Amino acid sequence: MKQLILSISLVLFFGPLLTLAQPNQQYPRAERIHAIKIGYLTDRLHLSPEQATSFWPIYNQYEQERGNARRTFRQNNRNQNRPETEEQAAQYIDDNLDFQQQILSINKKYKDEFLHILSAQQLAALYDAERDFKRLLLQQLKDRRGRR
Repeated sequence: MKQLILSISLVLFFGPLLTLAQPNQQYPRAERIHAIKIGYLTDRLHLSPEQATSFWPIYNQYEQERGNARRTFRQNNRNQNRPETEEQAAQYIDDNLDFQQQILSINKKYKDEFLHILSAQQLAALYDAERDFKRLLLQQLKDRRGRR
């Protein structure tokens, strides 16, 4: 665990230097976070080289589909911070439920694909690790904002 925290800390510390060396990237922070996430998930899942070869392309598709659903929902509701009318509120609720259903459908679809590569224990660990990574990332953001 100490090695994992040290690795993440080193990447976060030296990451800005790496992005300076790659000025043509459109979203260097997102790519850096994605790279850290890959390392974090790989460590938590204990993937064999054979599993990793099969897992990462499918996981990237999974993340892309979930991201597309999230972006579509946000674009459709970006002006709906506080729906002003009952009709807007009802539409927002319907859109939100549709979005959650899309995410659930994507999760179910990829569950079967993941189970062809991973054990059920590894898949459960994947879901836990994704949630833990998100918490870690949010805590890092909170800590950085607190230092300013």
